[in-house]
Amino acid sequence: MSDVKALWQNQTVEEKEMITLSDIRDRAHKFQSRIRWRNVALYVYSAFNIAASFWLILSGRLVAYRYPMLLMIGAHLFVLWQVNRRIGARPLPEELAARTALDHHRSELERQRNALSNAWLWYIAPFMPALIWELAIRAITPNPNIPAFNNRIIVFYLVSGAIFFWTAVWLAFSRAALKLQLQLEQLKRVAAE
Repeated sequence: MSDVKALWQNQTVEEKEMITLSDIRDRAHKFQSRIRWRNVALYVYSAFNIAASFWLILSGRLVAYRYPMLLMIGAHLFVLWQVNRRIGARPLPEELAARTALDHHRSELERQRNALSNAWLWYIAPFMPALIWELAIRAITPNPNIPAFNNRIIVFYLVSGAIFFWTAVWLAFSRAALKLQLQLEQLKRVAAE
């Protein structure tokens, strides 16, 4: 019997696979930090666009685009509210035990993954009506100083640029959702052990 006990006590422990409460808290804090920085970048981007749109409206420039820009400002405000509501960082309570902390961290990862995988609905779609309206105005009201053919090429480049930009945004959100899914799979393996 003592041989089994000695063998059990002398076995090697894989410390990499073991997860402690401090590991969970560190992961949760790093995760929240990344969320905060991403959200700050989204807030700054929206604030810049809102300020530029207000300046263009108040200065009387681009009068034909006044109402689409107001719609775009509304889309930015809606998206800021959605960013705060859907993908804002929720802190890990300090008094949680290891299992509860792991469950909380897992639920936060799932919430973020679900929000990011549906970003086309709450982040990209609100901008589309204003963008399409602005592109339609640009296509319908050509600049008299530019030949018609060049005007069509400019509209083509604007549409292509918009498609490229919003596809890149969608891919960035999809990539972030995939990374969260991989983290969830890793947590499932750790919890199973």
